[in-house]
Amino acid sequence: MKRIFFTLLLLLLAGAAPQAALSAQPGPAGAELVASHQPALLFQTVSPAEAKQLIDSRKDLLLADVRNPDELREGYIQGSTLIPLWEIVKGRKSIPKDRPILLICAVGGRSLGLGKLMSRYGWPEVYNLEGGIAAWKEAGLPLRY
Repeated sequence: MKRIFFTLLLLLLAGAAPQAALSAQPGPAGAELVASHQPALLFQTVSPAEAKQLIDSRKDLLLADVRNPDELREGYIQGSTLIPLWEIVKGRKSIPKDRPILLICAVGGRSLGLGKLMSRYGWPEVYNLEGGIAAWKEAGLPLRY
């Protein structure tokens, strides 16, 4: 299962992931219910304002920043945990399944791909920060340095 996850992630990052592996069906309020052999799981891309509301209202929300350590000089969201994507791919880091996750990256691409795969493989509640840290900054929301 781990090997399949990492292979699909690498294919996705290379832009060659098979569409069937990442197929999604539209759901309520912009959510995607990801098709898989498991029950429907929530995957949703949220705007910076919606992400801020989630952060303020969901104390159990894990803010997973999947950027590289060097990218933190652009700022980070208070309370976020750095879990670099390549550390996940290499199996050195993992993201827990037992709580809701907000994925954060630089401009939203890495977190989008990872979120789709996480949802497909059993993470029950995953959110992607649309536009990443760049959009968060553009919206005037607070960053730590």
